[in-house]
Amino acid sequence: MLRDGYTFMVDSVAKFFNTVRVHGWFHHPRDTLRSVELLDDGVVASLNAVGLEYEGVASLGANKGFSAQILRRAEGLGAQARLRFRTRRGWRGEAILAELMQERLALYPSPAIMHRFITAVEAMGQARVLDVGGRARSGVDRSQYFRVPEYVVFDVLPGSNVDVVGDAHDLARHFPPEHFDAILSCAVFEHLMMPWAVVTEMNRVLKPGGLVLVATHQTLGMHDLPWDFWRFSDTAWDALFNARTGFEIVERALDGEQYIVPFILTAAKLHAERSVGFEGSVVLARKIGPCTMSWPLRAADIVGTMYPPMVDDAGGG
Repeated sequence: MLRDGYTFMVDSVAKFFNTVRVHGWFHHPRDTLRSVELLDDGVVASLNAVGLEYEGVASLGANKGFSAQILRRAEGLGAQARLRFRTRRGWRGEAILAELMQERLALYPSPAIMHRFITAVEAMGQARVLDVGGRARSGVDRSQYFRVPEYVVFDVLPGSNVDVVGDAHDLARHFPPEHFDAILSCAVFEHLMMPWAVVTEMNRVLKPGGLVLVATHQTLGMHDLPWDFWRFSDTAWDALFNARTGFEIVERALDGEQYIVPFILTAAKLHAERSVGFEGSVVLARKIGPCTMSWPLRAADIVGTMYPPMVDDAGGG
């Protein structure tokens, strides 16, 4: 955020029960930050620091970082929570924390990759799109994002927007070879027992040159048990989308940084909060040829459980 020639941004706004901690950086070419304060309702105590090392903006100068931490009487964060800055030359300014958070979220790469995917698909003209696991269980029907003549929602469970019910490990049983121009799968790959097998199935039903976009998680709490199997780093995609499976990776990204804090503190985890995980892991790949690999097993050959049904399509997760 830029105000009166002063630039500042928050990179972390984290809540832990009644504690809220904000971490960011502040810059002016001829002034320095003297104090920062997080203002909110119900504050019991606060702990603030300025002049911290901040590697991400080292090109602007040294010690541009700040942190502001509060203990609140109740959990959460007020809608009007704000940061108050004071500099050594007397400048004072405030910024609504929610606006600073939205500014930071706008820098995440995943939405931009999704936008480029949608644009590329629509540029194909008369494209056929397959949404693997696209049931609107969180109230999201992604078909509305696309202006294409054919958008097929495939899911393991029926739903109000589901066109075909089946197992993603068996896509070729439901669709003809090289039928689709693009495939989308969001928040599904962590629930696939054998994601490598699903990639081979995607290849079979995708046209040459077709695009695949997969968005899933690298760090996230367990959910939809017992069908929560995997987490994916950005380098994990090379094992799934490669020349042997018939793909090339166009781009990939991690975003949605996560603190990872143990329930029980041990000496080995004394500074665990300084590590980082990512809620989102996304890959965009293109089919460059047929898949030369096969995996004859089906999920039903291994387990007798099923992905847990929701009460309705607007369930969480």
